[in-house]
Amino acid sequence: MKKIFIIPGFKQKTTSKSFVWLKKFLSDKKFKVEIVPITWNYRTMSDYISEFENFYNKNKSEENYILGFSYGAVIAFTTAEKLKPKKIFLCSLSSDFKEDVSSMSNFIKQYIGKKRILDCLTRSGKDIAKKLTIPTIIFYGELEGKLYPQLKKRCEETAKLTRNSKLIVVKNSPHDISYPDYMEVIKEQF
Repeated sequence: MKKIFIIPGFKQKTTSKSFVWLKKFLSDKKFKVEIVPITWNYRTMSDYISEFENFYNKNKSEENYILGFSYGAVIAFTTAEKLKPKKIFLCSLSSDFKEDVSSMSNFIKQYIGKKRILDCLTRSGKDIAKKLTIPTIIFYGELEGKLYPQLKKRCEETAKLTRNSKLIVVKNSPHDISYPDYMEVIKEQF
């Protein structure tokens, strides 16, 4: 049985309207869909990663895929080599790695907090990308790339450094997985 794990973005819930279309689409494509519950508050990316690994190992099937959005993409990317899914889909991979901290605005640093910033410094996006052997599709929206240039850089650098990857820039799309153009390019990959 094919199973896909969908990891939402920061503070998104499993019931988020952003993922209703995706769950239906993937179910129609004969995937068993698991939208992963993540406990976001008062925790770090390392905590989210550990929580996902436990959930994945308890719920995995014979053939597994992982799709993550934003912070969920960071979780998918960081865990892929260890968990060995058949393929990963990184939608709007957040710039949440040690290489990104110096480019973060003061607003972002205050928003995510000192504890999460210190946790960022424990992960190298470049090192993870260089070691990744899992087939990887990376998406980001053209508009979000303009608004968040570090996210664009993280996506492009990850695609360049990962051996078996494909980068898709979604025309006119913001940081929204349910934006019509974003939905269409995701559908094309299945």
